Amino acid sequence: MPYTTQEGRTLPMDKAFSHNNISFPANWLRLSTPADKEAQGISWVTPEEPPVVRAPLEREKSVGIDRAKDTAGKLLAQSDWMVIASVERSRVVADDWAEYRAAVIAEADRLEGQYSAAESYESIDAIVQNWPINPDEQAERDRMEAGAAAAKAKREEKKDG
Repeated sequence: MPYTTQEGRTLPMDKAFSHNNISFPANWLRLSTPADKEAQGISWVTPEEPPVVRAPLEREKSVGIDRAKDTAGKLLAQSDWMVIASVERSRVVADDWAEYRAAVIAEADRLEGQYSAAESYESIDAIVQNWPINPDEQAERDRMEAGAAAAKAKREEKKDG
């Protein structure tokens, strides 16, 4: 809350106002000293924090489970074509992708179990998601880290040589 008068009237910042038959310029509240404000009967009122209102526990648990399933579905959708091709055309799903898909499913199951077992808001807030990285993204990260390490080694070599 901003500054208020003793009568409870809220005074707008950066806007001229009148109080006790005195006109004050727009910058008066910013430039005046606390003693000046007190002499005029103007004080700062600290706002009350609104109470935190949360959904019922069962709904938060349900929403957490739904989000985990949605995330898993989106992560698996990237490689669903591989599984379909393995069934329809007898193609083999690469081991790294099969492991990735299993890890996504395992994480979704773990999260569902934790949300289902949660008995308080604190236990819901403590749930940490740990989704795996797909093999293509992991390969790109590895490539970039290897490039950065090679560049660092080259700089060190120049520095020492």
